[in-house]
Amino acid sequence: MKLKLSSLRFRMLLPVIAMTLFVVALLTVLFSRAYTSMILQQEQDENAAGFELVSRSVTPLIDSSIAEVQSVLTDSRVASYARREYSTAAQLVHARISCRDFLRGELSRQDGIFGLLFMRPDGSMFGALPEGNFFWDDPQQNPLSENIRSQILNVPLGQTIWVGPISGASLYGFENGKTPQTIMIAAWKSVDVRYGDLYALMLMDDSIFARLFSTLQDGRSTWHLFTADHMEIYHSGEGGCLEPERMITESNSGSVFRNEHGEAASAFSMAMSSPDWVLVREVSMENSIQVVSRVRSVVFITAVAVFLVALWIYRSWLKRFMQQFNTLLSGIKSMGQGDLEPIASGPFTIGEFETMHQEIDRTSRALNEQMNTIRRMERERMEQENRIKEQERIVEELHTAREIQMSALPHTFPPFPERTEFELFASMDPARDVGGDFYDFFFIDHDHLCLVIADVSGKGIPGALFMMLSKRIIEDAARADLDPGEILEKTNRSLCDNNQAGMFVTVWLGILELSTGRLTAANAGHEYPAIGKNGGGFKLYKDKHGFVIGGLEDVRYRSYELQLAPGDKIFVYTDGVPEATAESMEMFGVERMTAALNTNPDGSPEEILPTVKRAVEAFIGDAEQFDDLTMMCLKYKGPQDGTGTSGAEA
Repeated sequence: MKLKLSSLRFRMLLPVIAMTLFVVALLTVLFSRAYTSMILQQEQDENAAGFELVSRSVTPLIDSSIAEVQSVLTDSRVASYARREYSTAAQLVHARISCRDFLRGELSRQDGIFGLLFMRPDGSMFGALPEGNFFWDDPQQNPLSENIRSQILNVPLGQTIWVGPISGASLYGFENGKTPQTIMIAAWKSVDVRYGDLYALMLMDDSIFARLFSTLQDGRSTWHLFTADHMEIYHSGEGGCLEPERMITESNSGSVFRNEHGEAASAFSMAMSSPDWVLVREVSMENSIQVVSRVRSVVFITAVAVFLVALWIYRSWLKRFMQQFNTLLSGIKSMGQGDLEPIASGPFTIGEFETMHQEIDRTSRALNEQMNTIRRMERERMEQENRIKEQERIVEELHTAREIQMSALPHTFPPFPERTEFELFASMDPARDVGGDFYDFFFIDHDHLCLVIADVSGKGIPGALFMMLSKRIIEDAARADLDPGEILEKTNRSLCDNNQAGMFVTVWLGILELSTGRLTAANAGHEYPAIGKNGGGFKLYKDKHGFVIGGLEDVRYRSYELQLAPGDKIFVYTDGVPEATAESMEMFGVERMTAALNTNPDGSPEEILPTVKRAVEAFIGDAEQFDDLTMMCLKYKGPQDGTGTSGAEA
């Protein structure tokens, strides 16, 4: 018993320990997040000022440099050499010297401009760089890459583009202490009657930004300037960015991350519009992380001290409580042995024991009732699980029935690749797992194609079974006769003989003579077909309806004829299309259906059916589909010639 009491005492201490550790961890995490958010908010305020200064300074600085370079084009020495109209080698040398001296002087007084180059449409170049002047008369000597060269030659007149960055060594062919690693090229096309087309190239190194960004240095920030494709143009500090895409992605995320050097940092970015660059400010968060670490240590030590004091107080209280519990337990054991004297140690008395006994007795009855309730709930749970399993079995059977039903319908398109007299496409989307609609098409003989679309009165598995029966009977009757009316009469007699379920089916059946385009059809209570003439739109053809199949015996059905010309189309459907209903209880209707058909009347059947389906889905919105959507469209292309192609194609 003492071991049990010791175990009980330990188990009562565990929740206190766990709760204390949880509170300590929660306080530490909350403080870390709050402090980090405060630091990042302060950095946002500094970003606003820095980004404002850069956005107000970079564009005017670059524009003024471009304007100064554009003025160089007006000088006659540049124009003279650009023409290259020299009768003698001496004149060519003189022109080069004159152009060289002028460009060297222009370059020496332009702050931040690394060089001035000019490129002709044939790719030949001339200009000035700090290490000398260059005159690449042969286009093959052009040191620029094919990609950069094609971008410059394609720049529209009056527009400036930025290409690069490239290294100075790619221009010289060598590298020394004066060669910058990063050069941006501003290029534009200038047309002058004195020398025709010419492409001006202003080479700008990162020194143009050094003075601007020097005013923004605070000992914690590193500024990066990237092109639109994440290539670094400029960076303050000692090292460039090794992972530009990660830096830009992490920027403005409001989080602290480890950069490529393993240091804690946060980043903020701004997209520039002119030029199309991205400015990123990377801020070191090492000091802030150290502050958070120190405060965490203080919080942890303080929490441990408070926890130890609270644990000592709680243990003292628990010790007194266990002493009273032991006294009560001893008294109960004594009473169980026949000693009915009051418990010696207060506050427990015989009256309190009787009260406790009554409470225990009442608790026992309550527990017994609770157990009965639990057993009843367990039975109900098992019954519910059985019902769910039964529903799942039914759903699985419905799914299997749907697959069987869909496999019974033609679903390979084009269905007859070797036949070029027509194009055919059909689809069925059941409102439930299995539906009552069906379509079918098959050759009665080499020259007659039978088309069928039908709608059974029921849904679910009964409708699907009646559908399969109707489809089989129609196909058997059609293969024995070429008159649609007689085919429907035979089908009606067969279904009426054993129609104990009282179901019926609406049918439109047509037989197309492929050699002539003559369509013979009959309608048993089905929707009107839509005819699309070649070069025109779709219109409903209001044919004469007969009575539904399976409703009455000895019903006569009348056939009618249509003449299809090459390029004509026929569209048949079930009532699920015009009767599709939106949440407002408004139906889609044949007018909207005809309008959907005429959005692309010249399209192929495979394009027309999805167009109608999308129009229906857009109309009903979130409303539930309550009827099957079944459609079939045929385009008549004309009879085959001797080569196996249709007359319309020939």
